Amino acid sequence: MSSTSTSFSAGYTGCKVISNTSANTGVFRGFIVNDDAVVSAILDEDGSSLMTALGLSGVTLRSGVYIPVDSSKYISSITLTSGSIVAYNR
Repeated sequence: MSSTSTSFSAGYTGCKVISNTSANTGVFRGFIVNDDAVVSAILDEDGSSLMTALGLSGVTLRSGVYIPVDSSKYISSITLTSGSIVAYNR
């Protein structure tokens, strides 16, 4: 069974806990913040930055916030400055 924008459920296709400051690659649909986090870089499937589109520049994301991407896109890489997130597979 495949997931679509209307049937996506966080965790349905797996996840990755990210709590380091390295570039973490994958095919992510979105993420939930575990511990207050700052994202320093986030790229889509074409390698284009999603920082401005998602409003993440200069923002501290609070624990519990869910950040999804448009159903036609996915996150190919995410880098944190601080904090911890759970990134959900596409």
